[in-house]
Amino acid sequence: MTEEDRKQRYIRQRNAGALPWELEDSAPVEPEHPVFSQGIQQDASAAPVNEGARVQPLPDDFQPDPVYIEFLEVHHGIDREFTLAQLVEFKLYWRETGEARKAWQNKFKNHVIYQWKRSQSETGQRANRSTAEKLTDTSWADGIQLDFDDTDDTDD
Repeated sequence: MTEEDRKQRYIRQRNAGALPWELEDSAPVEPEHPVFSQGIQQDASAAPVNEGARVQPLPDDFQPDPVYIEFLEVHHGIDREFTLAQLVEFKLYWRETGEARKAWQNKFKNHVIYQWKRSQSETGQRANRSTAEKLTDTSWADGIQLDFDDTDDTDD
């Protein structure tokens, strides 16, 4: 059994819920379920195994999937231009770290949402106010008109 096989077996056992002290090194390796195997197809007509499911560093040619761009626009109100403007920073950071991930599209989506909320906070959409300003704020009363005329009280 190669070192890579041992690592894969360890990961499978941990994912199945085994605790580190319960792992058996001498136990026979069970065949992997076809759904979870990488690169094995059941028959020639079967669809290829999803390449995005493997842990890998950020590809050099990474581009956000249009489905994610549309999702961000529809569900978070983030326009396409803002989303695409985040791509360079995202790629620079993750290429430098060299960290491998499974779901780069989802990681990019979360990065864009974080940057969007941060930019909204910085532009004053949700301006930070001091406690004194919050406590003395009377803007809630703007437009309220009270009539203190005592004409309807007739005690004659």
